[in-house]
Amino acid sequence: MEARHVVVLLFSGLFACGTEVQKGPASVGAPAGEPAATEETAEETPAVEEPFELFGDELGNSKVVSFEELLANPTAYRGKKVITSGVVRQNCQKKGCWMDVRPADDRSATSLTVRFKDYGFFVPLNSRGARVRMEGVTKVTSMTAEEVQHMEDEGAEVPGKKADGSAEVIEFTASGVEMRGRKK
Repeated sequence: MEARHVVVLLFSGLFACGTEVQKGPASVGAPAGEPAATEETAEETPAVEEPFELFGDELGNSKVVSFEELLANPTAYRGKKVITSGVVRQNCQKKGCWMDVRPADDRSATSLTVRFKDYGFFVPLNSRGARVRMEGVTKVTSMTAEEVQHMEDEGAEVPGKKADGSAEVIEFTASGVEMRGRKK
């Protein structure tokens, strides 16, 4: 068991025993790359981080960018490593080699196609509906009609499809994914 999980488990034991923990500048269990809970954000951020499954590398200290901002300005983040989060709308049902992620609070919003760095890891086939935080690099890319068809055959929705079946898509290549709330 990794040290951070042990700390989270020990820390959660304090809450179960009724011990009060003061808010401070740093919060145990705060996700890497995100500010710790403060007086202003304490209600939005849980005091104890929910356990997660890690796929790929641990998330680092890259800039945290909201999912909505990343979709609105993908070229502003092209080639830059960032951390963002959302909900898995769909994922590859053969190997788990891609996932479509949408904003957590908007089921009808445009999704982002997420692939995994160097094809180095996969996500579970039952990832749909799980909440994810991921670190990686964004690019705008052209998909061939065959690639679009492959994605659609796996259940993906490819926005902006052209008459010839190809599409321009925002793609996120993740080096690491933290997954929470996956139904097992």
